This record gives sequence, structure tokens and C-alpha cells, in this order.
Amino acid sequence: MSSPDVGERELTTRQAALVDSAFEEGQYESGIAMLEQLCSPTDYPSKSHVRQLLYIALYPPSSGPTRTNHKAAHESPSKLSSRHAYSTLLPSPTASELAKRTLRVLADVNSPVALLRALPAYPDPSDDAAAPVTDPELPSDADSFVASEAVRFRNCKNCWNILKLGFIKSLSESSSTVPGSPRKRRRGDTIVEYTPIDEGEPLLVVGENAWPVLDWLLVLFEKDESMTEASRQGSSGLYQVLLVTGISLTSPRKARYSPLLLAQIPPTRSETGSKWDANDPLEIVFHCFKQQDESRRAMGSRLLNLLINLTSTNLFDLPLFMNLLIPRLPSGASEMRDLLSGMSSTSTLCKFKVALCQRYLTRTRVGTHPSRGRNRPRAQPRPITGRKRANQDSNVPMTSDAKSEIVSLSNQNQHALPPASELLHLLTMKGDTDALSNTIKYDLLITYGALQHQASAESKSRDWMEMLQNGRVADAIEEAFGVPNDQQSSALQKILLGLIATWR
Repeated sequence: MSSPDVGERELTTRQAALVDSAFEEGQYESGIAMLEQLCSPTDYPSKSHVRQLLYIALYPPSSGPTRTNHKAAHESPSKLSSRHAYSTLLPSPTASELAKRTLRVLADVNSPVALLRALPAYPDPSDDAAAPVTDPELPSDADSFVASEAVRFRNCKNCWNILKLGFIKSLSESSSTVPGSPRKRRRGDTIVEYTPIDEGEPLLVVGENAWPVLDWLLVLFEKDESMTEASRQGSSGLYQVLLVTGISLTSPRKARYSPLLLAQIPPTRSETGSKWDANDPLEIVFHCFKQQDESRRAMGSRLLNLLINLTSTNLFDLPLFMNLLIPRLPSGASEMRDLLSGMSSTSTLCKFKVALCQRYLTRTRVGTHPSRGRNRPRAQPRPITGRKRANQDSNVPMTSDAKSEIVSLSNQNQHALPPASELLHLLTMKGDTDALSNTIKYDLLITYGALQHQASAESKSRDWMEMLQNGRVADAIEEAFGVPNDQQSSALQKILLGLIATWR
């Protein structure tokens, strides 16, 4: 993981001590307010303080009466006093809400690297000499109750684990733990207990109290995307030099992805080649899509867009990622429409949408319904090498679709659009004429047409332009969406036929 911006520095020891003192006394609200006041675009919190904020933000409210050990009734006044002191160290709902708000303020003020360095990450595959990302910070995290509890963030595999239900459990006030530094604590006869959780309830990938933290992570990844894209504009001089030499390249300004998100994807077993195992974030994506709350469903679209943007580099394998995504696609037309409409209109997202629709319809054609498959593919194809992948990329002068070829720049990885003849074949194939297939065919055609329309004259597909002129595209639309007594198909057909004049 890269270092924070040059203009940023960590809070001084004296500044951090002011926050630590408040946290050690259980004065979380004043400590959080002080931390927010101390941080600025040039000053960021320590990793320990970010973890403590996350712990307080994720701490669940009490869901009922706590269990009391049978020895409690016979305890001495000193032990009872210790219990009361312990209970004052448990984060209150007010402190939890304040921590969530402060995390969002810090996301706006500080760089994503400065904040996400508090969480574990996987090695960077682009660095051949990269070692596993470790935390060199000494175990002084445990100087206070909340700091000792927040140490668990250092031991999780990735940022997705902290969102799961039960990662932070509500501690019972019946514990006899004496407050203060663990070096000064002594445990009594009772054991620390947790508020019981319904064992019949499935483990959620996003706990009810973790949605604001998921939003916080998305804000950081999106900010990292923008910063990475802006930093890559510095290579535009090299791009111009290569253009003068006659080499056709995709401009580096178009690369938009988050290295910090890529660091949350595990490497391959061989630790070489492109990453692809996005199972954990994909589980979160489709859990979001199942929510009734619109803002939570939007988080699913945002995370999916972030993952798709990783495919604009050769550090993330698109075919293998597609293998993970296809079996998870919804089986309902409405749900599929929401998923596709949630993809933004950038070139990378549109090309991915075309590839996704193509893969879905191709699998349907050979009799494999994607939504009926297992949640995880039984086998994964071998990763495509950089040399072979380059032959699949596209940003070429106007020519026959069968002769697509490009040379990519650095970690650019633009994927080719299918030939226009293949597109029409998928539209008119027999078999599936249900609402789901029509939704996918509609998005496939409207996205493909928009990409061709926005392309420069030299980059347009000659075959596509000829098919628009000779009426083959219109014939395919009438055949694909000309279902008798189907008002939805008729409406889609009318929209697409009206767009032909715009695409020409």
C-alpha cells in the first residue's frame, strides 16, 4: 500500500495523547470531538485512533437485558464498584453515531491512504518485491479498553470482514474486568459475556450497524479512484511521444481504478498474475441489492462499479471475475434491470456491460442458465497472460471487426467489443423470449449502439455502420422484440427503432 500524501502528517504525540486520555476515561464523545478538531487536510489520525473510531462506530446497541453471573449476588462492594466502572467504558449509542459521523468527515478531509492504512491489505501484485502488508505498529494499541478491543482490526484478513454481523459484539455489563490498561487489570471469577445473538439467524455479510462503515469504505475507494486518475495524467507526455512515433495507444487519462480496493482482493495462489478472487465484495454487492432501502441498494451499485473499474487494468482478470459474477446474476427481469441501470456510463462500465450481456446470452444459447448455477464456479480457467490479453483489447482505427488489434499502455486493459454480426446473432437467436432475456438484449443493443455512436469516426466499426444503413439492425430489432401481445417488448422495440436514426 502506498504512503499518505507528502503534504500530510500524522498527529503529534502530544495531540494523540489528548485523545487517548479521553478514551481511557471512557469519555468517547469528547475524545471523538477532539480528534475531529485536531485532524485537517495536513494532519491525519494514527492507525490506532482510526481503529478505535471503527470499533465505537460498529459497536452494537444493547438488544436487551444482560445476563448476570450467579456469583454476582455475593460479590463484595469493591467488585460491584468495578462492574459499574466497567459499564461506563462501553460505547454508548450517542458515541457510536458520533464516531460514524467523524469517520465520514475524515474521509472528506484526509487522503484514503492515510485512513485505510489502519486496516490489513494484501500485497500489491504490480510490485515484484512486495512483501505481505504488515503493521509495524507496536502493541501499544492496548493502552485503554476501547484500544484493546480495537486490536482485532489488525488481525482480520481484509476490510470486508469488519462489516460482518458479529465482528463486534455487544459486551455484557456483567463482566468483572477492571477498567484501565490490561497491564493493570485483574480478572475476577466471572467471565466476559456477550449479548446473545440468535443462532438461527444467518451470518450477514453486512451487519445492521455496519452500513455507515460500508458507505465510508466506498467513499474512500471512490476518492482513491479520482486521485489515481488525476495522478496518471502526469504520464500524458509519454503518451504524446508514442503517438508521434505512430504507435496507437489508449490514453492513460482513461484509467480509473482504486489501488486501495485492489489491495483488498487476495492474490492468486502463485502470487503472480492478475487478481480475480472478488468473492467477498461480490457477496456484499448482492446483499445490498436485496435491501429495501434505496441508499443500501445504491451501495451495491457503487461497489460493483468500483470492482468493474479494476478491469481497466491488467492487474485484475476480467474473464475470471466474470465467472464469479455470472452465477450470481438475478433471475428476475426487474432485478436485472436495476443491476444494469446502476452501472455508470463511462467507457469501461459500458464495455463491461456489453461483455456481461454477451456472456449471459451466449450461456443461455448453449443451455446453461446463469441464474440457476452454483454460487461459485466449479472450476476457473487459467489466467490469460498479458501478451494474449493485449490481443483482446480494442481501440483501433475503423476497420473490419474481425481484425481488431491494439497495443496497450502500462496497466491499461481495454477489452474489445464483439463483432456487429455476433451482436445481431445474439439478438435474433431462438429459444428465450422472456422478459429477462429481452431486458438483457435491450441493454446489450442500446449500450453497444451508444459506444459506437460516441466513438471517433476512425474507431467506429465499419460492419456496424453498414448494418445500420442497409436495415439489418432494424430487422434484428423487429425480430427480437416483435413478440405478439407483449406490450413491454413492443415498447422496447419502439425505443430501439427510434434510436437507429441517431446512431447512423
